[in-house]
Amino acid sequence: MKQIRTYSAMLASSLALLTILTACSSSAEDPKAPSTASTQADTEPVGKYDPPIQVSMVLSQAVNTTFPEGDSMSNNLWTRTLLQEYGIQIKSDWTVDETQYNEKLNVSIASGELPDIFQVTPTQLQQLVDADMLADLTTVYKKHISPLADEKLREDGNVGFRSATFDGKMMALPYTTAAMDGATMLWVRKDWLDNLGLPEPRTMDDVYKISAAFKNNDPDKNGKNDTVGIGFRKDLFSAFGGMTGFFNGFHAYKNQWVVDPKTGGLVQGIVQPEMKKALAKLQEMYKAGEIEKEFSVKGTPQLQEDVASGRVGMVYGAMADPLSNLAKSMKNDPKAIWECYPLPSIDNTPAKAQISSAPPVYFVVNKKSKNPAAIVKMMNLWVEKYFGKTAEFKYAYDNNFPTHKYFTVRTYGARKNLDNYLKINQALKTGDKSILNPEQVGNFTQVKQYLDGDKSMWNYAKIFGPEGSLGIVNKYVNEKLLLPDAYYGIPTSAMVKRNSTIGDLVEQTFMKIILGAPIDTFDSFVDNWNKLGGAEITKEVNDWYAKQKK
Repeated sequence: MKQIRTYSAMLASSLALLTILTACSSSAEDPKAPSTASTQADTEPVGKYDPPIQVSMVLSQAVNTTFPEGDSMSNNLWTRTLLQEYGIQIKSDWTVDETQYNEKLNVSIASGELPDIFQVTPTQLQQLVDADMLADLTTVYKKHISPLADEKLREDGNVGFRSATFDGKMMALPYTTAAMDGATMLWVRKDWLDNLGLPEPRTMDDVYKISAAFKNNDPDKNGKNDTVGIGFRKDLFSAFGGMTGFFNGFHAYKNQWVVDPKTGGLVQGIVQPEMKKALAKLQEMYKAGEIEKEFSVKGTPQLQEDVASGRVGMVYGAMADPLSNLAKSMKNDPKAIWECYPLPSIDNTPAKAQISSAPPVYFVVNKKSKNPAAIVKMMNLWVEKYFGKTAEFKYAYDNNFPTHKYFTVRTYGARKNLDNYLKINQALKTGDKSILNPEQVGNFTQVKQYLDGDKSMWNYAKIFGPEGSLGIVNKYVNEKLLLPDAYYGIPTSAMVKRNSTIGDLVEQTFMKIILGAPIDTFDSFVDNWNKLGGAEITKEVNDWYAKQKK
């Protein structure tokens, strides 16, 4: 199972060195910097360090992040507010692009040169706990967390806290975020459906008919055979252009643990018979030319360009796709109408959109840090400025700069975007904007501009507006059509050892089958999956599951 992240193989070997490391932490004091210790009693959530303290961090910068002139990940609106209100100054040991962060952090872990506060993957968390390199946050959390921050961190039903607790000790703050936002839905060119007189997709049979018609019946009416039925890309399990939603329509679940109705135990969805049926249909559609012949070598940019140029009129994605993946299509073709739909099902049982349960990352404190409470105060600041009485839109976006990307220790809670959608649409109906917080006012304004004729605001209106994609998420929630991963623990020892090999096996085998390998290849794949570690992982997962039920 590929648990949320693709973990670097280097980590497992590097961490073997941890028991003999003697290197000093990078939290050593700089005589010219603010003090690393505070004389203040510091006994409340809003307590400010006086004199200020300095905490070291290593920072992951999101791709394509932009800053006002002079700002950076270690010097920006958020860090300056942190220093002003809490007396905490951030010192960056290093900052890298998010695609390089885990690999560089693995090197830091192996060398023992760790900062005071940093972000880790589930696997890194387990390894660092095993190596006794992290501070126990149980006491500082209870002492300093604000009520609002505590509420937001627990919106996932305490799943994150349970996964961050080891032998009764809280060893990390979970990144509680809206797993529901990643739920897959089907995006379709509604104008193409109308051109061909096709109904909106309700069932998988509808999807097949639409796919064939989009390939063969000139849906854009340009007199050319230049369209495909459905857009996919080489990363089979990606969000935009992945096949997860297609699989879910067959009640098949990729890299997710589900309850076996026969035994009551957990089984891995990737090796169940439903997956074989879905792969067989994908192979059939590929042979018919309804799937781009070169999809196996296309990444996100190539699929985005196919969508933008009008070659693709149907794609699986998520609620945020109008922001970047579909917006260019609307600019290039004023007649284009993209509509979103709940996942169609293969039978009379509604399809459930799978979502992950455990946090994708955690925030931890080096055991050598002199001020472990600083991480809790950082979380308090984030929640207050994002959700509290002093919240301002500038902490999300400021003059089009994505300021929400500038702060590491954060949470969005489990319902932020959905709650925003519901409040915005309530305000649109009643005209009462007083119910909106600053972020909601910003999105409300964008939706209202679109409804008043500003087509440049389509992407925001298609998410937060009356016909927005978050309406699909709301339907999933209300009708219990989300399927969380039944395993939400930290990766087991076998997962750490075997996930990379098993993950490669899955993607290689599935791609071969879609491209034409005998469908019975799936049966031998299941055997190999078990032999290469799947059976061992399944046992560990069920041992964990048995403990959760006690």
